[in-house]
Amino acid sequence: MPYQSGSEGMNRFIILLVLMCITCPLLLAQINKDSLMATWLDKNVEDTVRMEALYRLSLNMARNEPDSAKFYSQILFDFARQKSYPVWEGRALNGLGMASRFLSHFDEALKYYSHSKSMMERIGNMDELSTVYRNMGDVYRLQTNYPKAIDCITQSMVLAEKIGNEKKLADSYVSIATIYFAMPDGNAKALEYLDKALQVYQKINNEEGLSVVYANQAAIYLNEDDLENALIYLDKSLLIQQKVGNTFGIATCLFNRAMAYKDLKRYDEALKDFAEVMALFKQIGDQESIADAYYGIGGIYIAQGKNTQAIEMCEQALSIGNTLGTLNLRQLDACDCLYQAHKNAGNYLKSLTYLEKYTEFKDSLRQSETAEKLKQMEIARQATADSLALQHQNFSIQLQHQKELHRKDRTAVLLLAAVLGIFILALSVWVRMLYFKRRSQELQLQSDAMSKQQLINEIALLKTQVNPHFLFNSLSILSSLVHVDPELSEKFIDQLSRSYRYILEQKEQSLVTLRTELTFIQSYAFLLKIRFENKFDLQITLPEDILDQFKIAPLTLQLLVENAVKHNRMSLKEPLIVSVYLEDEQNLIISNRLQPRSSAVISTGVGLQNIIDRYALLTDKPVWAAEMDESFVVKIPLLKDAS
Repeated sequence: MPYQSGSEGMNRFIILLVLMCITCPLLLAQINKDSLMATWLDKNVEDTVRMEALYRLSLNMARNEPDSAKFYSQILFDFARQKSYPVWEGRALNGLGMASRFLSHFDEALKYYSHSKSMMERIGNMDELSTVYRNMGDVYRLQTNYPKAIDCITQSMVLAEKIGNEKKLADSYVSIATIYFAMPDGNAKALEYLDKALQVYQKINNEEGLSVVYANQAAIYLNEDDLENALIYLDKSLLIQQKVGNTFGIATCLFNRAMAYKDLKRYDEALKDFAEVMALFKQIGDQESIADAYYGIGGIYIAQGKNTQAIEMCEQALSIGNTLGTLNLRQLDACDCLYQAHKNAGNYLKSLTYLEKYTEFKDSLRQSETAEKLKQMEIARQATADSLALQHQNFSIQLQHQKELHRKDRTAVLLLAAVLGIFILALSVWVRMLYFKRRSQELQLQSDAMSKQQLINEIALLKTQVNPHFLFNSLSILSSLVHVDPELSEKFIDQLSRSYRYILEQKEQSLVTLRTELTFIQSYAFLLKIRFENKFDLQITLPEDILDQFKIAPLTLQLLVENAVKHNRMSLKEPLIVSVYLEDEQNLIISNRLQPRSSAVISTGVGLQNIIDRYALLTDKPVWAAEMDESFVVKIPLLKDAS
């Protein structure tokens, strides 16, 4: 597993940089909090001046102290409502939305922004309305609802053009650029909108806006691994950040520049930047970013071969990650770093310990994400069922109401009207029944789709199962080999590392080439031969021209070989031989002679059933398994793509 301190390690900080840029027009200015609070508390000052001070204070605290920002915005809202200042009520709601956004309470943020938008529309304040639309677009971007995000930013842009506010227009261009940056293959579009913003900021001589554009341009070039261009724009942004005294912006630019220097192997410059980054983040008190800095320094030391220093840095990152409360990416990154550093230093058992922790953290994070998705699916399914029940109830109420009206129409004069009414009612009922039936079918299809998706997610969880006994048995064999045959021990460690890396890297893939799977199973077979002292053998007879032509689900062969080892006895006189060969270029045959153990092995049946379930989603061709001619035979269909 390669250390990810390069492009993947930078992605989180690139995103952090872009988020800073979206709200930069509101948050860049460094202000005196005590002075603003003193202005608010001075009742001799005009109300509008006091509210402006409190509003600026809440916006300035939104990023690093969102709870405090929310508290002050609520005070402003209550005061504005009491004094009947509708514009300031709307601004306070915008402040509440921004605080909720930095608390990651996105639905709550949208609720506040929606109320602020309604208020600004009612009083006709298009300037503030443009700001609110842009902030709503920011939240929709974070929720990956990109069409909705672009729609909101477009509304903000239209309003800015209408009132002639060129700064807000440029801000909207930047916001649209950040949305395209988050979308696949959106970098070209993002650069197009950044160029538009750059021209406007240059026209109005807005240095803060120019810094925003340069930072985002640097982020795009970093994402494309164009490090030289990224450094040019990072330096431009950094000069402005230093000029306005924005500590967080300075630290972010320096971090990204350090990562670029690292990939360019300019290690001394990278370490110098990281030293300044560490001091700045400690000044801010941003623990997560401090952990990222330790992790980045560790990556540099690994690249320099200074494994002892790398271990020290990444242990610091892991320590901070462990204090953050819940499972987080800092723990994952730190374990990745420690695994690589210990491995390079020759501490193989220690490196495997951190590899296990890395796998444990990764699986736990993935399971948490899967559980959240399943929870959202269940909520959606329940909402669908509730909607169906509500429609049925409303239909019954309306039908009963019509019957009551009919009973009251008793006079002869209204007889014809009553008959006509019954006819219309019958027609209405018939139409409603048709609608109800069609709607029921649509809802049933939605429910079936959700059930299928839930099955897919459950099978995805099955794919994350890796038998821990394999690792523990292998480590036990290794501990014995180390004192007996060091050269064989080194080969054993290499093959164990290859096998475990393949399990971690390929288990998320739907299909891999036959050649890729065979390379892995040969490493795995080597470990089994060492473990069982030549009582086991794997015989593969396949033509070379099909190895890259056909694909199978990853870990298929490993599960079947493991199954054969588990259920069959083996000895030097009767070794267990597993054969892999081709049948009619349609099926891969895996067979072994039946040599049942004297005592039955308790089996959960997960391995073979796992394979059957996965292939049921990939193809209509079935997996076949049965005893035949004193052998156990499994036929796996060969595929050409995931469809």
